[in-house]
Amino acid sequence: MSNLWKTSLLAAVVAILGLFALGLNNDPRNIPSPLIGRLATPFSAPALDNGPPISLESLRGRWVLVNFWGSWCGSCRLEHPYLMQLATMTRNRPDFVMIGVDFKDTRSGAQQFLQTLGDPGYRQVFDPDQHIAIDWGVYGAPETYLLDPAGTIRYKQVGPLFNGWFEKIALPLMEKKT
Repeated sequence: MSNLWKTSLLAAVVAILGLFALGLNNDPRNIPSPLIGRLATPFSAPALDNGPPISLESLRGRWVLVNFWGSWCGSCRLEHPYLMQLATMTRNRPDFVMIGVDFKDTRSGAQQFLQTLGDPGYRQVFDPDQHIAIDWGVYGAPETYLLDPAGTIRYKQVGPLFNGWFEKIALPLMEKKT
């Protein structure tokens, strides 16, 4: 085997190993959203509790956490206790509001979910045909968006929120001067 051939083979192996090493630093769950920095698609939709419709526009002027979930979602069950804790923790913040969007679900299934696991105390949108979820680019559950007071999407969390998420992720964004 000639030296040129050996050098070329070694260079190719080193390049492949280098690309592999770079890939190890990537989180496969971190899927960047093209919607970050853009205005959220507005909606006015029926409430899960048959109350008045919920309008995203009516929440302008406050930070809004929009959580997409479904009773069929196992990770949503794991996330639910934290959402209840977060709702209690932020209840007296006039600059912050939470809403849930139950999508790809039945009203009875969603209501049973909340009855079994607990009502978190914030309004829930009912989106059985996934119109809102599709407009927002949701491909799974749970997914959570944080909107600034102008209605711009500032953060997207794919997968369940975790204990400390508000302090680690949301508060720094909310306190950042733009």
